[in-house]
Amino acid sequence: MHSYTKVAAYYQVSQPTISLAVQRLENELHIELVQRNQAHHQIEITPAGKQLAQHAQIISNEVTAIEQSLVPQKQQPINFGLPPIIGNYYFPSLAAQLGETGILDDLSNLEAGSKKLLHQLIDGTVDIALLGSAAPFHNQNLTTTVLTQNQFKIITAKEHPLAQHPTVRMRDLDQADFIGFNDDFIHAETFQKLCRLHGVRVNTRYRTQDVELIKQLVAQNVGISFLTETAITPKDQVQTLNIADDDVPNFFVSLARRTKHPLSEEEQRLMQVLQTAIKAK
Repeated sequence: MHSYTKVAAYYQVSQPTISLAVQRLENELHIELVQRNQAHHQIEITPAGKQLAQHAQIISNEVTAIEQSLVPQKQQPINFGLPPIIGNYYFPSLAAQLGETGILDDLSNLEAGSKKLLHQLIDGTVDIALLGSAAPFHNQNLTTTVLTQNQFKIITAKEHPLAQHPTVRMRDLDQADFIGFNDDFIHAETFQKLCRLHGVRVNTRYRTQDVELIKQLVAQNVGISFLTETAITPKDQVQTLNIADDDVPNFFVSLARRTKHPLSEEEQRLMQVLQTAIKAK
């Protein structure tokens, strides 16, 4: 721009404001920064002015970098992945501890099945997650810690024929009506693998991501289901059966984060609370 008028219009101020600002700067530095061509109503930046502009840009970039580095970490929400099954069992007691440390208000929870959360963790949508799996994770992009493990069970209505036996085998489930999770859940993948291994076919009547709905439908004898014992409580009106087959894996609960994700102080505290609370439960 070679005109005070154009500069003033760009910054939405009056032309005299720009002119006076330049004059004050020249007086302070004792050097001419702008050459004024009154005949053509134009201005030219002097070599000193151009040099000053370069230094000003460097200073501006540094100020921006300082502002960004000093933004309090807690202004950035923690993108935390929490599967409904794990969340229902662990999070109510965790919430009080997280509230005391001031972390709870900064959590941005993303709820989904562990399979979906695993992909979101790798692609950066989620920064930290609790994940369920049928084996410990081995992924070079993730740092994971197994916090606890327990068994998968079959649940039925109390009046269901299978409920008369405390233990079942996969072959006993052949042709049974089944209520299952959708494919985002490790339960669905694990149960499908077991069915293929044992040549079992079930009649899947309904799929959902709502663990409470699954237990209610099972209680109403709509079908049986396959569920980690973590999700089964004494208040549930269902019968819990052990699975006798040796090839049924355990359900692992792991704390996971991307290896290359630098942890803020709050994220470090969150992981410490999660590890301590879940391992102790």
